[in-house]
Amino acid sequence: MNQAQRYKELAARTEGKMLDSSYHAAFYLLSCEQVIYDVAKRHVNAMGIGFDGLRRSMRGFDETSLQIVEVAHNLFKWTGKCRVTPFDVSRMGYPYMELVCNAIWIASGEVKVQIRDAGNGKPKLLLDSTPYQRTQRLHSRMEQMYTEMLEEQPEDMGMGLGEQNGETGVEMFGEPDEDMEMER
Repeated sequence: MNQAQRYKELAARTEGKMLDSSYHAAFYLLSCEQVIYDVAKRHVNAMGIGFDGLRRSMRGFDETSLQIVEVAHNLFKWTGKCRVTPFDVSRMGYPYMELVCNAIWIASGEVKVQIRDAGNGKPKLLLDSTPYQRTQRLHSRMEQMYTEMLEEQPEDMGMGLGEQNGETGVEMFGEPDEDMEMER
């Protein structure tokens, strides 16, 4: 069974529930290895993913597998501190560090998981980074607009708020703050 097949099986256990990016990130990590998947599949159902039971079931597993499950839990729940630090991730090595980084992109919604037919009868898992590329293009355009705007500004900009005809003034709205009154 390959990762795409394991991923599809985990998703199928949710019984057609609409899955958000948190589910996709967790399933991506929980399907990365057969041994993790074998334990994880018992803890996935239509109600969600039972990470407490999953972690109890993984006692005795190697450190990297435990870290993968911990990161999956953190990306799924969005709450609490993750026990796996960036330093820990940097020490995972290939392919685990890449899997964790991909899962972060998936959880952010910037990368989508796609399952396609590989032609040999087995599905193939692909990551579509089109949303991220769109964000990248938008950022580049915004940066370019900002640069052009700065180039068009007169050199004496920034001398004061409300500057007109050589006079500087600040316009305030609402009631003055007590602290501001004391400073005057």
